[in-house]
Amino acid sequence: MGVKWTPEQESAIMSPKDSNLGAQTLLVAAAAGSGKTAVLVERIITRLKDMDNPLSVQELMVVTFTKAAAAEMSARIGVALAKAMEATDDKVLQARLERQLNLLPSAHISTLHSFCQWVIRSYFYKLDIPPTARIGNEAEMALLKQEVLENLLQEAYEHNEYGIFDLSDFFSDDKSDAGLQDKVLSLYEFAMSQSNPDGWMRRAVEPYKEAQNQDLQDTLWGSAMWDEQQGEINRIAERLELMEPLLESPVGPKKWDKVYQEQLAALAQLKGAQSWPDMVNVCHNLDTFTKASFTSLGKALEKGEVDGALADEFKSLGSQNKDSLKGMKNGLFHIDEAVLQQQFVDQYPIIHNLVELTIAFHRAYNEAKKEQGIMDFSDLEHLCLALLVEPGTEDDPQPSEVALELQDTFKEIMVDEYQDTNGVQETIINLISHIDNRFYVGDVKQAIYSFRMADSSLFMHKYNTYGLENDAVERRIDLAKNFRSHENILTTTNFIFYQIMTQEAAELDYGEKESLIPGRIVEDAPANWVGGAVELHLLDTSDTNSSDESDIGTNVNDTESIGDEPENNERELDFIIQKIKELHGSKKQVQNPDGSFRQIQWRDFAVLRRSLAGWGTRAVAAMRQAGIPAVVNERDGYFEAQEIQLLLSLLQIIDNPEQDLPMAAVLHSGLVGLDANELGALRLTGEGSLWSLMPMYAEQAQDERLIQFLGHIEHWRTLSRRHGVADLLWDIYETLDYVNYVGAMPNGLVRRANVMALYERAKGFESSGFRGLFRFLRFVESLRDSNQDMAVANVVTEADDVVRLMTIHKSKGLEFPVVFLSGVQKKFNTMDFNSPLLVDKNAGIGLKGYYPDIRVSYPSMPWLYCKSVKSDAMKAEEQRILYVALTRARDKLFLTGYINKEIKKEKGIGAHIKNAALTQTQALGVDLIKAGNSYLHWLLIAFARHLDGGGPLRNSIELEGAINFDLLDRQCKVKVEIHDGSLYGDLDYKADVDETTINTVRALGKVNDVELPEEIVQRFAFTYPNLVASKTTAKISVSELKRRFAERDAEAVSATVLDTSIPAISEIEIANSVFGRKPIAIAAADEVVTGAQWGTLMHEAMQWLPVQKYTQTSMTDMLDSLQADGKFSNDERSLLSDRSLYGFFNSDLGKRLIASKRVERELPFSMLFDGNRVYPDVEAGERLFLQGIIDTAFVEDDQWILVDYKTDRVKSGDELVHRYKIQMDLYKEALETLTGMPVKASYIYSFRLHEAVLL
Repeated sequence: MGVKWTPEQESAIMSPKDSNLGAQTLLVAAAAGSGKTAVLVERIITRLKDMDNPLSVQELMVVTFTKAAAAEMSARIGVALAKAMEATDDKVLQARLERQLNLLPSAHISTLHSFCQWVIRSYFYKLDIPPTARIGNEAEMALLKQEVLENLLQEAYEHNEYGIFDLSDFFSDDKSDAGLQDKVLSLYEFAMSQSNPDGWMRRAVEPYKEAQNQDLQDTLWGSAMWDEQQGEINRIAERLELMEPLLESPVGPKKWDKVYQEQLAALAQLKGAQSWPDMVNVCHNLDTFTKASFTSLGKALEKGEVDGALADEFKSLGSQNKDSLKGMKNGLFHIDEAVLQQQFVDQYPIIHNLVELTIAFHRAYNEAKKEQGIMDFSDLEHLCLALLVEPGTEDDPQPSEVALELQDTFKEIMVDEYQDTNGVQETIINLISHIDNRFYVGDVKQAIYSFRMADSSLFMHKYNTYGLENDAVERRIDLAKNFRSHENILTTTNFIFYQIMTQEAAELDYGEKESLIPGRIVEDAPANWVGGAVELHLLDTSDTNSSDESDIGTNVNDTESIGDEPENNERELDFIIQKIKELHGSKKQVQNPDGSFRQIQWRDFAVLRRSLAGWGTRAVAAMRQAGIPAVVNERDGYFEAQEIQLLLSLLQIIDNPEQDLPMAAVLHSGLVGLDANELGALRLTGEGSLWSLMPMYAEQAQDERLIQFLGHIEHWRTLSRRHGVADLLWDIYETLDYVNYVGAMPNGLVRRANVMALYERAKGFESSGFRGLFRFLRFVESLRDSNQDMAVANVVTEADDVVRLMTIHKSKGLEFPVVFLSGVQKKFNTMDFNSPLLVDKNAGIGLKGYYPDIRVSYPSMPWLYCKSVKSDAMKAEEQRILYVALTRARDKLFLTGYINKEIKKEKGIGAHIKNAALTQTQALGVDLIKAGNSYLHWLLIAFARHLDGGGPLRNSIELEGAINFDLLDRQCKVKVEIHDGSLYGDLDYKADVDETTINTVRALGKVNDVELPEEIVQRFAFTYPNLVASKTTAKISVSELKRRFAERDAEAVSATVLDTSIPAISEIEIANSVFGRKPIAIAAADEVVTGAQWGTLMHEAMQWLPVQKYTQTSMTDMLDSLQADGKFSNDERSLLSDRSLYGFFNSDLGKRLIASKRVERELPFSMLFDGNRVYPDVEAGERLFLQGIIDTAFVEDDQWILVDYKTDRVKSGDELVHRYKIQMDLYKEALETLTGMPVKASYIYSFRLHEAVLL
């Protein structure tokens, strides 16, 4: 049975066949979970199957947002074509579909960047670029930009060009011109998102020149600010209209008539102002209209003379008017017109010179790229555009011959995720298409990539102008039915966005056409189904020492984040951990996409957050300590990773060992292993840097670690001067065995990948022509400062049974049965709005005013307007990000955060909740929405109007007014709980800090006059929470595991708690794996070859030997070949047993291995297991970390066969089973966890017995 499409989906698939037109351009507005990708694929297949209007896959251009999406799209089309071939008996159609399947690899299904690259390759002879030009990586392009800009500025200083000294004085400080460089680059990056960058920048300067001869109201900014003022005046009028009947009611608050009359008089004055000077005069005197106050109504309320509900509503409206009038009094209209006009005169030369300098940089950067034969991603779009635009028409692009050729090539242009395109991409699409052959699909409510210069207004323009009728040449089809989430999640999302997403506040009116329609049916749900009400859980921190400045909604422009208080973050995290463990432990059920139910797994949980910076890594560690397998499913946080911070600190001291902070970090790390006392003793040795004191201290203390460390640093410093950074890093890795060192940590595979990524980046750095350790560190610092992370993708698959933590952006397009949206109280980031230079496509360039004599800047009119526009756009996008977060959940949605103060108060969030609850329209007022500075603000003002869920909020503010619950849908179930700190509780895994150790570290005083940060003090003093566990090994290797069980069998260990005199595993690793160890190698020629060494050689042979049939002769030949390739030395080759290796491949087990289509060898793994399986005295639930390598695993009948090779001297297979049964059980668990596939059988193959032993 085929897919049953909704009527709207059917129209999107079949158009224009459901119209009277031969061709049609479509905008498919596809809500979250509405099946847009399936619709797009089906439309493509339908077009390819159409025998009346035959279309080849090569005549389609399909644009996706990511390469992964393009690959998925191509794969889906391939599968659909194959199914269509099987479903028809029509030989002609079968042949046609088969041809399309063969042509699919050459089809234009790609990102727009990939398409642009194809166009450039096809027509490069028309461009002034070398045919061998390549795409440079981010690293080399960042360095090249820096180099070009520095050279350009140097020339400008030398020749006094571009008013360079005034620019430097304005944007930079006395130390460097970094501020100016930053502004040039930011202006350049923004301009490159426009189809004509230089033209756009020069047009942005013109309003400053024109404004010098215009009335203020006629300027770009004056006109906009005047309109904004009129909008606020209209809102005051609307509120007064609502106040009048409340006042005139027989039980109205007549005592407050003076407030009403004052505001009415103020409105008359404001409406009477017809010019800028008039408005300035009115605003100067507005304080005379805000003197009356809301005096107490106590006795009148008690006697019933005044209705409390009417009084509350009147006061709410009147208070909002008072705030508006105060804002006008202190706003832009209190500044005289002449003062504002002078700003344009003063700022024009600065803006003009900055733009010309940026254009000069654009030219110089292009020349540098041409000389080096490289391009960046923006070049792909702009070079493609240069080929498509007829020369001379850049301001009004017309198609060139190349564009006309492509118009003839492509019969339909399909654009996925259209809301994420920018102006350049839009122009390219228009030039290669016709007005009636474009198919756009996306959702403007999920437009969340403005930081990538995406322009959602392109979608909005079409959304508002395309017709809904079938015969519209430019037609809009809405897909509103959501097949992902449970009905309650959708109705709750609607409930929120009906109120807060309006055209005036968020660029879009969220009405019936925009709302989500449930398409997923939950029938016969079991009693323990996880679904139910959407839950908002808040920690009330009123009794903590949180800052008074961190209340919600008190200061919209306050950039202080309230999401970063560590104690409250931990309490919130505690709740999430407890709830996850509760749901998992109670074996709740979740619903599969096919409608069936199953027991909940770890992988069904996702924890989303606006940003994971400073939180994600700690959260994962806490979850793992609590027994929850978790991963941070992000590329963010690379530079915060422990293994990278340690490497960078090491590189810093190799470059300059006099730096005490990175030196202290390295000395205290596992690489050297100085504890707090030793580090303090070193500091107290004398004056000077730690580096200068180290030789004396090492000699006095006879510390072998420091003696070797000093030698290594000297060696690496010499190496860094003679060789490249990549060679230096590799020498560090080999000397310290660093890759294996970090691989032994939790999440070792990711850490190894991160370390290798730094090495690869160093190679890329040098291949681009850059040299020097100092420059590499400077480059890394620039990446860190610009938030350009270098991390590799996580080595975690969709099948891995782990809880995932990710940003909301990373979750887009994904879905999870249970979602926690964490940190909802975190304030929006408005730091960028403090920059002296703001840029917007429509508002142009806004520059702060500046008094050069006293070096003080001030907010100018263009800057204030630009800030207002950008602030509104930011909040509109934050609403869309919230929408994405809420629509990721399938079965259950939790919202968590905390409140720093009591809600009950007259101002701040309490007032906003009250005003929202008393609003008499479905949508809340624009001022109330724009006052929001966090997701929590919007959630609270929305939920305050929920009949059941809003009770705790209304009770907290003692609301007396009448709420019209009929304005909004009552169907959604919402649960709001405000907890005190005790209800969140502390988890058992929390560690206590040793106060004695803390005091010892503090007593060490200062390091080179730099006081140790408290965080470092706390880290030095950290002790593991479980005493027994702290005296056992936290990490256990396979060999150690074997030894433990051998000792247990021999009753050689009388107690499982280690004596404190025995070094912990971390200390053993320090002594044996880093400084003071012998290199890992086969025994020297004069040493006796041990059984372990022979075993190592046999394992290596099994790693390198191809899986194939062998004769005894071909086995010998293959081993000789491996020796010739350098895999084995002559001595090692002589020790290998050709007969034993041949015997394995000729055994039944070996033949099964050869027959398998999937074989994994030397498969590394890490896992946590219950410690009492090794140490009986360890408390139940205490986890140990096992790391090992699976020798061989192969697939047979969709299940794993696990094989481990042994060379032990044994008499029977039973001895091997006795020794290794638990080890093999752990291997089996690890393999199943790692792959999600069951293990059918486990074997030990004994090279001594020539026998496969089944466990």
